[in-house]
Amino acid sequence: MKKNFKKRYVLVPALFAFLLIVWAINFLKFPVEHELYKKVKVNNLVTLYVTQASAGAMTSFSYHYYLYDTRKSQTEFMAHIDDETPFMITSDSKATATVSNGQLYLRVRGDIYSFQSGSYQASVHLDAAPY
Repeated sequence: MKKNFKKRYVLVPALFAFLLIVWAINFLKFPVEHELYKKVKVNNLVTLYVTQASAGAMTSFSYHYYLYDTRKSQTEFMAHIDDETPFMITSDSKATATVSNGQLYLRVRGDIYSFQSGSYQASVHLDAAPY
């Protein structure tokens, strides 16, 4: 009988720790809501989509920039936004995006949280300053 009694002392804290870890992982996954902010056709291959992202009332908005296949609809883009990776995330709500000869020119005045200049089907030119 002593073995069963000792197992309880080990199993109850282990179960409690497991439940605490599961709760913490679930709590730390903040859902991000995206709302379409701007759409600009860059060329025949890609369209620029800018979304306004919010993780809740206690956070400020961020703006996520995506280059997405022109042949696909806006509805398809929004339905699969969690599967897409933005090439730029910024705090600047007034950033401008202009297109000239199939090239994308971005002017950002504010914080840029991430920028990836990967190989897209359009050249991206960035003019950035802190403010």
